[in-house]
Amino acid sequence: MKSQPTVLFVRSTDQDRAAISFLRDSGLTVHEVKGVRDAEDALGDYDTDCVVTNCEVEKPDGTQYLGGLTVIERLRQTHPELPVVLFAEVTNGDIAREAYSRDVFGYVPETVDDALQQLLAQVDAAVASSPARQRASKRKQLNEAVRLVNQALVRSQSRMDIERDVTAVLAGTSRYTEACTVTCQHDRPVIRALGSQRGRVTITAPEPLLRAESAERLVVADIDPDAVGDETEALERDCVRVLAVPLVYDGVSYGVLAVYADRVDTFDTEEQDTFREVGHNIALAIDASQTKDALQQRTTELEHQKERLRELAQIISHELRNPLQAAMGRVELLAESTDAEEFDAIQRSHTRMSFLIDDLMEIARQGERQYTVEPVALSNVLSDAWNAIDTGTSTVEIDCPGTVLADRNRLCQLAENFFRLATDRCDGVRITVADTADGFRFEHAGRPLAGEGEGAFELNYGSTDEGAGLHLAVIREIARGHGWDISLGDGSSERVRLDVIGVEQPSAKADRSSD
Repeated sequence: MKSQPTVLFVRSTDQDRAAISFLRDSGLTVHEVKGVRDAEDALGDYDTDCVVTNCEVEKPDGTQYLGGLTVIERLRQTHPELPVVLFAEVTNGDIAREAYSRDVFGYVPETVDDALQQLLAQVDAAVASSPARQRASKRKQLNEAVRLVNQALVRSQSRMDIERDVTAVLAGTSRYTEACTVTCQHDRPVIRALGSQRGRVTITAPEPLLRAESAERLVVADIDPDAVGDETEALERDCVRVLAVPLVYDGVSYGVLAVYADRVDTFDTEEQDTFREVGHNIALAIDASQTKDALQQRTTELEHQKERLRELAQIISHELRNPLQAAMGRVELLAESTDAEEFDAIQRSHTRMSFLIDDLMEIARQGERQYTVEPVALSNVLSDAWNAIDTGTSTVEIDCPGTVLADRNRLCQLAENFFRLATDRCDGVRITVADTADGFRFEHAGRPLAGEGEGAFELNYGSTDEGAGLHLAVIREIARGHGWDISLGDGSSERVRLDVIGVEQPSAKADRSSD
């Protein structure tokens, strides 16, 4: 620990000897340099509490005029926490205003009678303010780094973009020397993104990064310069400390963010807490980007699947409908000249095949259909659906006096498909349709369907259950188009029941609108 404050005095060529001696005699450790370049080099060698500079000091180009202002400007960029006192040879209001605009701590003209006493007072005050300035500077730098990281997370679209942009932001700040993201493979960290965009580098101090990923906790470690040596490809070159932040979200690890610094006073408790949140945000952004990519891929796959289904339906319709129509025509000709009961069965089979083709095309087209929802009398639509199909000796009982919000044509198709399903599977079946609390239900006596739950509504081209798979698939697609739910098999084992749920009534929608 230092026994007394340390001052770096950037003096003019021929002046300031008396001021330097006075400060030393007052108990301060004073290191003197002659110009801007020497001052920048000395800051790396000394633990400085305050900088005093003359106006007339050497600039980097060798000129003398107002080099002190250049010192102040450089310090604000590289060491903003250091207080600077300007010791001017002449009293000049313009110089003073310029110095204060660059955040100079104090301004002391050499021409006043008690200039040395004023200089000592300014230096003492500057040294006293140094801890507070350091805390404020660190907080400002940290806030700026977090702001830039958050901006990078917002604009980045993929995991690679996120890692590349975040590490570039951190490596480009004045507080940190380097940053990278790594994943650990075979007990070795492998760099995914490097902030400085250098070429191939080697991680010569991998242990903190491995520990951070395996334990899923933040790790701070000092780097031994002797262990790194003079390797020009070492990531830890010119770095003395590393902060390893695990990137974990919802139990999934996305590797480690490693942040390097060339000062031993970095990564205190406050900074660690900040980076815990930063690591969480980075992992969250990566997870969100990958989820978005997965959803996009799934959407693309579904679009391709939908297109293949549409093409398949068109092929089936084209390849089957023409020969089917020809066969139906030939059967009609034969039936006119021959009195055989078998022709009736053949005609029924042909009719059923035609309906199956229509149903398949309806499923393929449902995604393209636009639904026009309006109040419709449910009993009227159900009656129209019943009259539209060949029901044979089957009967229907409709107990649905209410009005619902639906697309009339699509609702009619839904009912037709259930009626066909029932009459195809059973001769002389009695079907009942009744209102429920949030929709309506179809029901008829007969053996249960083969499928259960959602599986019953999936397309099943190999079904031997009288084409039930196609009928139920059409029903599901029409219900989905309305935003309704459907369930199957809620009755006894000797009955088939289909519930349509979530059906809105005009009065209910009006009540919600008024609320």
